[in-house]
Amino acid sequence: MKKLLTLVMALVMALTITVSATAATFVPSIENKGAPQLIILDENENGFVVGYITDKEGNKITTEYLDCFIITSITDALDKNSDVPEDIRKELTDLYKEICDESTKISDLCPDLDEIVKEKWGKDKTADDLVIKDFFDISGECDEIKEHLSEDGSTIELTFDVGVAGDTFITAMVYVDGKWQPVVDTINNGDGTVTVKFSQICPVAFLVPGTGENASVVSPTTADTSSVLVWAGIMALSLVAIIALVIYRRKVNG
Repeated sequence: MKKLLTLVMALVMALTITVSATAATFVPSIENKGAPQLIILDENENGFVVGYITDKEGNKITTEYLDCFIITSITDALDKNSDVPEDIRKELTDLYKEICDESTKISDLCPDLDEIVKEKWGKDKTADDLVIKDFFDISGECDEIKEHLSEDGSTIELTFDVGVAGDTFITAMVYVDGKWQPVVDTINNGDGTVTVKFSQICPVAFLVPGTGENASVVSPTTADTSSVLVWAGIMALSLVAIIALVIYRRKVNG
């Protein structure tokens, strides 16, 4: 009996250590992350250049600088004490609640994303095989951004530091005119940065595969149950140990 108790307690301790070690490797969920930083392309007397607005033929219209953009993470939006404008806060938090609803699927949020996933990642893949890595709003402080991006066919390319491996599939979707739309031109530059072509600046979500190195990224549609199962195992083994101890004491005292 003593050997049985020793074995059970050893298993409990081993599982406890496993939980502690595993939890430390988890990537923080999107509500605990800051927004990705814009990459500076150049610097001149007017400031730090981060992109250029171009017309539909690719001709440069304007040069855009870092201080013309405000990036708001979902973390900041959820913090009621932050100085985030209320319209941006409300839109981000409302979208976040929708994304995190257990009945929500990415393929339902952005149906057109499936085609991009199949073309650029794998024919057997769908948008529901992705998880949201970064979720934030980007808005323009300079009037020329709003003016020129409203022109037919004009776009701006912006590069973000998102810390992805060079061979990781990554795509994006943006919230425009009351619905999520896929970003066709999303390029993994192979150095941890991603370049995205926008026709409007708005709420943005970066998505990556929910397997392999990104398996620990919190998915908005699937809860992580691994730690729950481990703790359930610990509780079961503890119950066995208690029962065995009670039986042993009864035999000794009987």
